[in-house]
Parts: sequence; C-alpha cells; structure tokens
Amino acid sequence: MRVMEIPGFPRKIEIPDLHNFIGTRLSQTFVMWPEQAIPLLGYMCYPNDEKEREDFVLTLRSWPEASEDVPPTIPGKLGWIQKDWLRVADVFHRLCDLAEGRHQARRGGPSIGKAIRLVEAIAKSWGNKASSLWRIWSTYKDVAHVVTAATLICAEARIVSRNQPFGPLGLSVNQIIPFQMAMLMPDLVLALALEFERYGLSVVPHARTEPTLKPETLWRIPRDINVAPFPLPIRKIRAQDLEVLNNRRAGNRGKAKVRKIESH
Repeated sequence: MRVMEIPGFPRKIEIPDLHNFIGTRLSQTFVMWPEQAIPLLGYMCYPNDEKEREDFVLTLRSWPEASEDVPPTIPGKLGWIQKDWLRVADVFHRLCDLAEGRHQARRGGPSIGKAIRLVEAIAKSWGNKASSLWRIWSTYKDVAHVVTAATLICAEARIVSRNQPFGPLGLSVNQIIPFQMAMLMPDLVLALALEFERYGLSVVPHARTEPTLKPETLWRIPRDINVAPFPLPIRKIRAQDLEVLNNRRAGNRGKAKVRKIESH
C-alpha cells in the first residue's frame, strides 16, 4: 500500500458548502498551503516517476513567496499534463456516476472500459479516442481520485465566477485551472478526493477480484490529513448514454475489430 507523504492540516477542516467555500477562498488575496499543496501536486503530475516528482517539487518550492504573478504557472509539460487530467477526470467521474446510479448491473456493472466508451462517444475532440484514453488512464490511474477532484473544483469555480466575480484580489478566469485549484485549495481537493478514493476502492468490475483503483499501487490520502470527506456531486446518466453502453461490445480497448463479410 502506498500513502502520499502530505502533512496534515493544523486544524480539522470541514466544508459545508462547495460554492460558498470556492467563492470565499478565491476572492481573497492568495491563501496558500504550500506544505500540503506542493507535495500533492508532485504526486498528481508524476505519479510513476519519483525523480521527476522530486525535481518538480523542488521547482515549486523555489518560487518566490511574494510575487505579482502568485500563484505562478509552469510552462511546457504542465499544459499537456493538465489536458490529460481532464480526460482522466471525465473517465473516472463517469465511472462514479454509473456506480451511484447502479447502471449496467446486468452487463457486469460499471467499469473503466464502459466509462471510456461513454467519454469517447460524447467528446468528439482530438485525443478522446478509446486507445488514447486507455493510455492516459494507465499513466494517471493511481492518482485519479485527486486529479478528478481538482478538475471538478476547476469546473465548479468557473460556474461560481460567472455568477460572482472574484474581484480585484481574486483569480482571473484564465487562472482557473486544475493546477491552481490544487495550489490554492488543497484542503478542498483532498476532501473531494477522499470520496473519489472510496468509490474507486469499492467498485469491483465484473469477473475481477480487484477494485477499479488497485489497492497496492493507489496513492492513498493519509488518514490523519485532518480533512472531512465532502460528498460527491453525482450526475445523472442520460438515456442516450445508456444506449451507447447497451450497444457496446465488451473487450474493445480502442483497437478496431472488423469482421469481414464475404459475398457469395
């Protein structure tokens, strides 16, 4: 079992209202929890490469404490990493939607394969082919719970900003990205991630003995993190999405399976 090395918060954090918490936190001057946020981001960006993770954490810690550009951004790889996060989050949140709605029970229950099929069918943009989604999922599956939490908070923050601008001291719209959500609100990210972790460890696909998130490789949130879990916003699966799953052929991970029909 792997546990992320993230220190606990000095006091117990309970979040009663998601939108109020986001609006309040992002309207302030930048309030940062570097001791929690920086190692959290290290795991999110480089779950499988300890050397890259250590170098990345050192880079984050080298930023000046006070700057007009706080919280700063890192060019290059981070943009691609965040794009991958969006796809991982879409897949994993779809899995949780399927599990909560008890969909596909007669077809083996929810699974990552079914979630990927849904994402591929709904999102027609480049990079959402099943083969690409499987590759990205393989890279970030052991931090899918925290990646999905940060991405969900980013989406909710954009909704809040449309109804309640954060003001001159808060974030601008182009700063509302998953990376900044983890940097500025690691407590909220971890609160949601605790519930995503619970779902991932409880959903066991049909004909398998292991849950969706593998217990032996998952980067778990420390039990003494001092954050209360926040209930997940579960979305309803549309009728047309269920139709996509009902028409799905099991075993297809993005490789086309074409049966030739010979004419006589």
